[in-house]
Amino acid sequence: MGKRTKQYKKLMRAFEHLGFRQPYQLLMTSDIILDTLKLELMTLFEKTLSCKNLKPMITQCCIRALYDQNKGPNRDPAIAAAIERAKTFERRRCGHLMDEDALPERECMMSVVDPKGNGENKFRYVVATQDELLRERLRSVVPTPLMYVRRSVMILEPMSHASARVRNREERAKFTEGIVRKTHLLKRKREEDDDGDDDKDGSGSDPDDGSQAGDDKPAPSESKEDKKKKRKYGQKGPNPLSVKKKKKATDQPKPSKPKPSEPKPSEPTAETSTEPKAKRKRRKKAKTTEGGGEQSEGGEAGGAGGGGETEVATAVTAES
Repeated sequence: MGKRTKQYKKLMRAFEHLGFRQPYQLLMTSDIILDTLKLELMTLFEKTLSCKNLKPMITQCCIRALYDQNKGPNRDPAIAAAIERAKTFERRRCGHLMDEDALPERECMMSVVDPKGNGENKFRYVVATQDELLRERLRSVVPTPLMYVRRSVMILEPMSHASARVRNREERAKFTEGIVRKTHLLKRKREEDDDGDDDKDGSGSDPDDGSQAGDDKPAPSESKEDKKKKRKYGQKGPNPLSVKKKKKATDQPKPSKPKPSEPKPSEPTAETSTEPKAKRKRRKKAKTTEGGGEQSEGGEAGGAGGGGETEVATAVTAES
């Protein structure tokens, strides 16, 4: 049931593209009213068409056929019930008089659905009938949804080949119209852009302004396609995101800090800077003379010098 309902919804959306609008106008014949006396007819129509707003209609000739079947001494109560149900529907005036010019149901339905005889459902009727010959004739009238009842189940026929051809032709026409319209808009926009380029170059200047270009002639305007072709690309460089930024150079370099373990050789220590170095006393050795004795250069000896020489000579002899 769910699959069939989804299929019927899709079918009615296709008919809506051909001009059908809610509430649908439902045109019925007398035979479908007789076959659905024990069923909720309007509930079946609403579930099948997925629409709660319907306009059920019946022609004057169809209700006339019900009255003709109820004539005579042996009247059928089912026909009387069908007449009472048909009275609740809207009467569609077909223009055929009840007594003189009454037509059979089949001819009346064809004249109402296709009034001009050109195979077009002008008023967009949804036809519900049990007559197979009538449904066969209405399949050539586009677009016409057809319904009938089989074993207490309402069935909506698929779209006929004639209606499908019309739908495909209209969809193709809409598609082509959209392409033509888009092409026209693009062409118009391109012309406006070309006119704007001419005005910028000076060709569209007003002669009353008194401004003359002199000997300089404006260059001819070029279209966007020519500009794209003549465009020259420069040398490709590295990716700016991958290049590392250079550090800003300062005016004065910062002095490097010396290591604490290694003092600067140029800087004097605190002791050397404050106190001068003490001179080391020079000690001279005694020189030996040819006579075998040593003679000191200092003035440590006495005035005569005799005593010192004897001491040195004594020390030399003792060593030998």
